Amino acid sequence: MRSRHAALLALVVSGSLSVVATAAPKKPAAGGGKAAPACGAKILPLVVGNQWTYNLTPALVAAQPAIAKLAPMAPKSIVVDVMAVDAKGADTVVAIREKLHFDVTKDEKKPKFIDRELTGTVTCNAKGKFDISPELTWFAGEPGGYQGLAFDKFDRKKETSLKLTAGAIGEEKWTEEIAAHWTQIPSKDSGATLQSGTLELERAFIPQEKETVTTKMGQYQAEKLALTTTGRITLDKPLSAPTAEAGGVSKPSELPAEWINTIWLVEGVGVVQTLNQYAHQYTLVDAQLK
Repeated sequence: MRSRHAALLALVVSGSLSVVATAAPKKPAAGGGKAAPACGAKILPLVVGNQWTYNLTPALVAAQPAIAKLAPMAPKSIVVDVMAVDAKGADTVVAIREKLHFDVTKDEKKPKFIDRELTGTVTCNAKGKFDISPELTWFAGEPGGYQGLAFDKFDRKKETSLKLTAGAIGEEKWTEEIAAHWTQIPSKDSGATLQSGTLELERAFIPQEKETVTTKMGQYQAEKLALTTTGRITLDKPLSAPTAEAGGVSKPSELPAEWINTIWLVEGVGVVQTLNQYAHQYTLVDAQLK
């Protein structure tokens, strides 16, 4: 996913992956805006018109050299908007838009920027579902979604993206298990037939001790979630013939071990900071909450 998983898929398909300044605005207080959030999720208040702005900020840790080589370009800022909240049967589907701003300047005398927009959803219900679609930064703290891929299957086999207790993060660990099938999208009029395959993910969320997060909005005592992701990719058409040792079946390529991202959330405010394994950290700089 052009976050981490898209980069990994590209490597698998290519065969290269082996087995202060100004006064800060008043911060939203815990408790948030007056409007009731979708599905009662106080820890991530999804209300039409709510908006969060994040900037890329220096991280206290550096990415390992092997991981840094996989890193996608990091946007300088991300603006997240809640566009719609709709009931669909027993579920509530929240439409989210992200605007990403990239600085691709090579010559300071000729600044160059690229803006990209993507959309995703959060689907929740009264039975505990809170599924965040993989396009969104909130899915894993890895902005940019995925490019050049299409999913015809993306199923949660177990648990959900945020397991909430009375609208907040509880104390127990949970693991979201995902089974997906993807296909590469060829460029227009190329007529090319590209790769496809399956993606399996296990996303273990472990609540940590609360931490103080300092933002341009002020300081927050934030809930801290450590997200450890494991998984594997299997090509539908392997690049080489499966061996007899593998039982004539394409051997999965395991995702790198110890992939740990961190997400900080505040009741009534939402996500205030994320840090991913590329050492890309995003911190809240503005929030407009209804």
